[in-house]
Amino acid sequence: MARRCHAIADFLRATGGNIAVSAALLFPLLLAAAALVVDEAALYHEKRQMQAAVDLAAIHAAADPPRALELAHQTLLDQKAVDAAIPLAELAAPTGPLRVQTGRYTPDPALAAGARFEPGVSPANAVAVHLRAPGTLHFARLFMDEAPDIATSALASATPRAAFSIGSRLARLDEGLVNALLGQLLGTQLSLKLLDYEAIASLDIGLLDFLDALAGKIGVSAGTYGAVLGANVALADIALALAAAAGGTDPAVLDLLADLAGVIDDGLFVEMARLVAADGLAGVAVGTPMAGAAATINAFDLLTAAALLADGQRQAAFALEPGLPGIAGVTAHLAVGEPPQAAWYIYGPTGSVVRTAQVRLKFDIDIGGEFDGGSGGVLGDLLGGVLGIVPLQIRLPVYAELAFAQAELAALDCPAGRPDLGTATLAVRPGVLRLAVGETVPGSFSDTASPLVVTRGAIVNVAGLARVTALADVQVAQTSAHRVRFSHADVENGTVRTVGTTTPIASLTPSLLSRLDLRLEPFTVSLGGVLGRVETLLGPVTNALDRILVTLLGVMGLSVGEADVRMHGFDCRAATLVG
Repeated sequence: MARRCHAIADFLRATGGNIAVSAALLFPLLLAAAALVVDEAALYHEKRQMQAAVDLAAIHAAADPPRALELAHQTLLDQKAVDAAIPLAELAAPTGPLRVQTGRYTPDPALAAGARFEPGVSPANAVAVHLRAPGTLHFARLFMDEAPDIATSALASATPRAAFSIGSRLARLDEGLVNALLGQLLGTQLSLKLLDYEAIASLDIGLLDFLDALAGKIGVSAGTYGAVLGANVALADIALALAAAAGGTDPAVLDLLADLAGVIDDGLFVEMARLVAADGLAGVAVGTPMAGAAATINAFDLLTAAALLADGQRQAAFALEPGLPGIAGVTAHLAVGEPPQAAWYIYGPTGSVVRTAQVRLKFDIDIGGEFDGGSGGVLGDLLGGVLGIVPLQIRLPVYAELAFAQAELAALDCPAGRPDLGTATLAVRPGVLRLAVGETVPGSFSDTASPLVVTRGAIVNVAGLARVTALADVQVAQTSAHRVRFSHADVENGTVRTVGTTTPIASLTPSLLSRLDLRLEPFTVSLGGVLGRVETLLGPVTNALDRILVTLLGVMGLSVGEADVRMHGFDCRAATLVG
């Protein structure tokens, strides 16, 4: 018995073979761990392959959101990420492994990453692709009943953009009016010739070239285009940037721009956001080339729009010489209203809007003539010997109020990397024009935030005994938008399309004067044909008013009851992953 106990004690104290025993006990665990490590690496590799396929599917789908599901499925088939034997309807069913969502992606750093994509929002500029599939197990299936699912997702965005502007009347330039109007808006005196203006008007410059040059002028060359477009910029710097960006142009034109920059009032600044809007460039570093994007900007259009939007008093007054018999002179007054929150030139996606500024004009037209105090009428015969031939000095105050016109990018077809195949449709609504004759409350003319109230006013006095008063008010409006289409050829040719209201514009000023309600006060009987004589003297006003309105508004890139729109280029960059 004692011997047996000693044998047991010796066995328990023995240490030989411990490693072998431990190894034998741990081997199953080590084998399971090795299997899991190998399978985990295999699953990771499988997920990477699947992620690459989903990324590619999202990029292809974002290039054409209306066909997102079809394009994503075809890409996944090509990458062998889904089983070709499974129908698409089954894959994309509510409980299926494939989910494709179209929506709107907003690249705003102020938004949380998860909040930048809004599924289902139109117009869609992004596609999210989600794919779920069971992983493949090699060794771990000995310990696991089923393989874990691999879930991958990708978000890609492609935002085709077009560059377009509103307002262009370059064919109607008149050097006298341009010098008078732009000179006052720019705070200087101009004496440029028509050929000078036409040379500037024919100058189209690359948008990015202009922004690069402007960035250097305002000291943000190491920043982004967003910093340039958000700046308050001197008008003189805009002229200098145009000259710098037009490197290979006729030196005479560059000298003109440089000279113009030298005489512009240094105190005039313009908010670039009201002049040029380009959300797609906000985060792009200055000087970055962009393949697939091509857009230009017109030098004269830019300068005139900047002059209208500058932060001066935005008013001007000057004398005009109509050169018509019977009209002694015309004094014009201009007031530019606060423009709505939309730029004159935009580089943006579908839904982008450009607008012109609201403008008020007042013309004091002086008309000279004579009245024979004894020519007809009982009262005229009685007063004829006293009055004799009386000079009539008519001052006709005419008001023109032009509400903003606008154009919206309604449709855009822009194949990735092919701006030369781009096409776009603009929905254009011309501005409302109101013409009136009468008097206004002092100060109300420059208050463009309030409606202009026009009341009956005196336009002529007859020898201090009587006066002729007048009132007229007509307007032309367009409530529905016209759709106009542009191609790349239109961009290359600088095509300007004009959209007019349904009311014939040529009949507007004759209609104003034909509706002119003339009254002789305080008399209730005719004073020897005074009213008839006044109507005769007003005859030449129609032609003068037509000419003045068309030409003066044309200088500002505006027009009577019409809107001119131009397409400057297409941005057809390929889709990129954004999440």
